[in-house]
Amino acid sequence: MSDETAEKGTGTEQPVTDAGGQEQRWPRRHLLRWTLLGLVPAAAGGGWAAFKWLGERERRVEDEEGGPLDGYEAEAGLARGGPAKGRLGDEAWAVQLTQQATAPCFAGSQSASLRLALAVKVSPSNALARVMGACWFMQTDRWDLVPGVLSHPSVQDTPEARLLLDLTERRPRAPDWRHAFFDAWKALGRPDFSKSTLLPEPLEWNHLISNGFTRSPADQTWRFPVLILHPASAEQEQQWMLEQVRASQSVPLLMALREQLLSLEVQAPLRRFLLSAVEERIGQLAGPSPRTLQLALVPFLAGKSPEVPLERRDLEALEKIVALPEWKQPSSEEFFLEVRGLIDMMYAPGHHAFAMATLAQGLSLGSWLLQRARVSKAHLSEDEQRWLGRLLWEVGARLREQRSRLELELGLQLQMFGSELTGHSPTRVDSIGMWGELGTWEDALKRAAFYRWPLAPLQEESCVLRARNEHVWMQAFAGKGELP
Repeated sequence: MSDETAEKGTGTEQPVTDAGGQEQRWPRRHLLRWTLLGLVPAAAGGGWAAFKWLGERERRVEDEEGGPLDGYEAEAGLARGGPAKGRLGDEAWAVQLTQQATAPCFAGSQSASLRLALAVKVSPSNALARVMGACWFMQTDRWDLVPGVLSHPSVQDTPEARLLLDLTERRPRAPDWRHAFFDAWKALGRPDFSKSTLLPEPLEWNHLISNGFTRSPADQTWRFPVLILHPASAEQEQQWMLEQVRASQSVPLLMALREQLLSLEVQAPLRRFLLSAVEERIGQLAGPSPRTLQLALVPFLAGKSPEVPLERRDLEALEKIVALPEWKQPSSEEFFLEVRGLIDMMYAPGHHAFAMATLAQGLSLGSWLLQRARVSKAHLSEDEQRWLGRLLWEVGARLREQRSRLELELGLQLQMFGSELTGHSPTRVDSIGMWGELGTWEDALKRAAFYRWPLAPLQEESCVLRARNEHVWMQAFAGKGELP
């Protein structure tokens, strides 16, 4: 679409409402200059396509009601819970509006507000939109509007509404969001929200919220990590990405990029163009004596299919690698804080930094090693199988020393198969028991549905704690310790 085409239609300027409730007008030509990754200034609310779609829907409301519907009127209607006027009542439209508001609501973006207000105006009994609307008012400090939103029969007296009303009372008096939420959940008897239909599905840990910047970026340091998170956009920046790879001094950034490239199809242009350069740069930074298992496993596994069995010489090389005392450096928390500082102009910087810290764990290395070990069993002697089993146990031990759920899970998988190969029952019982314990922690978080509550400050607040020690975080919900 050309700039000239974009300026045709209803006018050359597009009205938007900023986070402070003030209407601004952004020339569409200005908006189009920010379309990399769909990232536009916060005042514009969202990418061009979504913004145009919403504008069409607003015109539909005006046509059917005979008058304009601005953000303030819509929000007032949401708070009052009044019935929709005219010929509105398109349930499919309300569902679509609610779905489109989900990611912005999790991100704390103003673009969620009007969508939720319209959804409730179109379908007053839309319980999901009402719960999300209450969450929106809470995170924007409009506590007095929450009871009205939740007074409709479709949500009144539900466990979800009771928790939000309790949280409305607790949060202004609590030191932070997480303790207010946790205490509200416990006070209600730890209700099970795992199958709730009144909460949206959680954002996947690697979901990129391309909803805009909260402020104009002062420099370009954000581009490399954001393009790592969004390989589809990196396809258009291959040469620039190669330059960044060759100049990078950050092992975690390169490890995160390697994980993303490996998730692409083998013949994907970006993977074919960059993967060898990334692995070469990691090797240069690691030097002849890698300090961590992660760095040592990159050349050990590079260029080999996970379907290729391990041979005796591979076991000899792996023997030296497992002697390394650490899985990775720096810690997930250190890298999380570094990335959050680079992208703090984005919506939900903690969410994106946590995704990067997760990618930087290099879990594909352990997964590929496990796959190669499984296909090797039939090709190794009994002594070699026991040898491989002990090596897998040691790799798993390094992963279990880390503090994330995914690292623990992978470490246990390595140890369970390792103990199967060694035939050592005590170690197998230990790893299976820990696997069951991890399941208990996960079930507790699912009961609280913690990641399904679209409260941006609550979710963002949890990210640094999870990056520091996700085990302690999960254990608290399972009643096995204090919430950090």
